Formats: sequence, structure tokens, C-alpha cells
Amino acid sequence: MSESVSTSVSTTPIGAAWPERTTPWPPRSAPLFGPEFTRDPLAYYEALRRDFGPVAPVTLDESGAFRGYLVLDHVYQLEILRNQGQVWARDSRWYRDLAEGALPLDHPLVPQFAYRRSRLNAEGAEHTRMAAAGNQALGELDLVRTRDLVEDLAHQLVDAFLPRADADEADGAAPPPEAIEVDVLAAYALQLPLLVMMRLMGMDEGAALATGNAIHEMLSGGPGAQRAAAELDELMLALVTGKREDPGPDLVSWILHHNRDSGLDEHELREEVWLQIVAGRGASTTWICNTLLELLSNDDLYADVLANRCSMDEAMNHVMWVNAPIQNLFGRWATQPTRIGPYRLDVGDMAIVGLGASGMTMRSAGLDVSRTNNAHLAWGGGNHGCPARDLGRLIVRTGLEVLWDRLPGIDLAVPREKLTWDLPYVARSPAALPVTFPRPSAEPKDATRWTASSTPFTSSPPPATSTEERERPSERPGRLPRWRSLVAWWPKR
Repeated sequence: MSESVSTSVSTTPIGAAWPERTTPWPPRSAPLFGPEFTRDPLAYYEALRRDFGPVAPVTLDESGAFRGYLVLDHVYQLEILRNQGQVWARDSRWYRDLAEGALPLDHPLVPQFAYRRSRLNAEGAEHTRMAAAGNQALGELDLVRTRDLVEDLAHQLVDAFLPRADADEADGAAPPPEAIEVDVLAAYALQLPLLVMMRLMGMDEGAALATGNAIHEMLSGGPGAQRAAAELDELMLALVTGKREDPGPDLVSWILHHNRDSGLDEHELREEVWLQIVAGRGASTTWICNTLLELLSNDDLYADVLANRCSMDEAMNHVMWVNAPIQNLFGRWATQPTRIGPYRLDVGDMAIVGLGASGMTMRSAGLDVSRTNNAHLAWGGGNHGCPARDLGRLIVRTGLEVLWDRLPGIDLAVPREKLTWDLPYVARSPAALPVTFPRPSAEPKDATRWTASSTPFTSSPPPATSTEERERPSERPGRLPRWRSLVAWWPKR
């Protein structure tokens, strides 16, 4: 067995010595892991609130090395996210247990919050500088045209798991099944958000294939994860370099254009592109999955959406309260002694914002958590609030509407209580979501189809001015506008 990699950093990220600890870790804490937590997090949060109050000291593994204060109360969560007192940092170098080696660097959960030189871990003026170019690039999106792109990719994914008409007509072919079963998580929800973001980044099909493969391998945490991370970094470098030489109507080109004022270096540019591709992947995937699950297991919600008494947006909002896609936000460390509820925290202690418990605490206070209440904190808050909430909502809503329209009669293939769930440290979704639906009789009318002349942007950014002569390709690299081979490849992963 290899020894754990540890560290011992004697100073804080601002160069000051770590102050003496004044408050020991509470003698009583709760595990935030195990089958009980995985099976029903909401009931688990309710039990924690009864036992500990609005804040619960928790450990996230059996060793107890990974620990923090789980904030269950909506008001305290908002206080931390807004951070008006400048108490909380996103920079994990403030995590004292990690800095002093109590939590080893090779702990499997460390990569989820390891420090990266990007807007995600920056504060104040540095965060503003790092976020500016990416936020301005997102502002160049035409959301009406973007919806057409999302809808087209969604239709392609549905087409990929339907029987092919030419196969049905082949001589001697067995009659097609009347009902079709598919794991909608693997075949649809996992793929759609990532496909959309890679298309918005202006990747050609080869780069998208390589990037998708590297992301899957890296996030799997297997033996090839480190190699995949290095490959992904090279892919991001190639993407940024290529768009600098040949800008187009895409997010990377617009980031480069607006970066003239922000001054991001090459590493920071690659981090910004990487962040925009993957930041909403888990949340959007889980939001699609959990909303569909709620529709298929909540008879009242199903009937209301079917009768147009409830919009898809309202159904999605309902899920934010009852089965939040993002359960817990890690990465808030105290930069000065502070207090949350009954607990005194030292410099370097970690707070975990328990979004999954927000609905429970709001209801216990007698507050409204109806389908139209948008007071949930799923988009974060303060300077680190999600800048792409309109895009994220558009991807999820369009993906759900395409499924709803294309697959009438869709139903769960197994009872909800028989589903198995991934451990909901951050995102919560079933490990698989098998559904059945009657075989569609024909292609739907008026289905949006992406065309080569379409673009989610109204224009391309102007090329960078330079006095240097550079060789330019005689023609732009060819792109398959509908990414047929990419969509056909992805379900086999």
C-alpha cells in the first residue's frame, strides 16, 4: 500500500502564519456518507437538523480526515454565498486540514476542490478580472438561435436510441418492438449539455470527440485520469490557439476578443474555456434527470404539465426544492474566526452549503416553496453566482420539452424506490434512469433542424490586429453541422 501524500504549509495564502486554533473540532459529528444518506438525503438532512440544529459538523469519509460544517439553514447559506463580510474564500489553499497534511493530497475527493488559477478560486478584483472576458462572451449569445441548436442536438440524441426506419423495412427483419426501453441518463441527459457546450465553443468534430473522451476518462477517476487531464489541457491549448489564428462565431473567439481588456494569460484562458465547458455539465445533466423522474413519479405534477396547468419551467423549479440537482457546495473556507449558528469556526475551517436541505428548512419555517418560488440558491449567490443561468435553464428546458414531445407515454421502467443512487456529495441523480415508451409512429412535424448557415451568435468577433505575417489556411476546417458521427458515437461510451 502506498503512503498518503501529505503537505505542511506553515502560512496562509496571504503569507501570514496560521493562527493558533482556539476551537477544537466538535466531539460529536455525523457521517455525510453511507447507504442511509445515499438513499434519502432529504430525510437525512431533517435528522441532522433535529440532532444538531441549523449547522451540523460532518465527516465525509470513514477516516474523518475530510470534514466540515454542513450549513442546513437557508438564511446562513445565503449569508455565506453573498459573503458581504469578506469572511469566506473559494481558494482551497485556505483549507487548513489540507495545508497542514491532516487531509492527504491524494485523498480521492481532493481533485473536486483542488486549487486552480481561475475565476472559480479567485476573489475580489482578481475574480472580476478573470470573469470579465468569459461573461462578456456569454453575453454575445443569441438565446433564440441557441435554442435551435439545443433542440437539434436533442432530436439527434432521441433519433439515436429509436429503431431505424430502414432497418425496420429490411427483408426478413423481425417486427420492431411496440415498447422501447432506454437509460435516459446515459443516452440523453449525460450527453446533451456537454454536446451543446462543445458546439458553442466552435469545436470541429474531431476535437469534440477527443475532448468528450478525455472528460469522461478524467472524471471517472480511473488509472487513466491523470493522462486524460494532461490530454484535455493540450486540447484546450490547441482550441485557444486555433481560435486566435482563425476566429469564428463561437464562445472561445469571443473570450479572446474581450480578453484584450482583461489580460488573461494563456493558462488562465485555457482554464476559462475548460470551466465553461464542464461547469454546468453535472448540474444540467442532473436537473434533466431529476425533473423527468419527478414528472414520472408525481401524478399531480404529471397531470398539470400534461394539461398545461404547469409549465416545464415551473416543474424544473419545483425540483430545485424537492430533489435539488446540486446537493452541497464545497469550497468555502473561513479566512478569519467567525461563527455559524452555534459553532465557532477557526481560520481554515470549511463550510459546506447544503442546498439539498433548503426546501426542508424553508418549509419548517412556514415559507412558500411552490413551483413559482425562485428563492432557491441553486445558482449560487454573490460574486460567485452562476453567470450562465439563462443558458443552463435553456438547455435543460429544451431537452425536457423535446423528450416530452417526442416520447408520449414515457414511463419509468422500474419503480422509483428500486432506483439506485450515486452518493450525493455534490450532485444527486440515479445511477441509471431506465424508461419505457411506445414506439413512435413517425417523425414529429416541424422539428427544428440545425443548418450549416445557422449560428447561435449574431456575428463573429473581429480578428486580432497584428503586424506579423502569418500563414492562414486556404479554407476553414470542415464541420459536420449536425455532428452525426459524434452523436452516434456517444451512446456507446
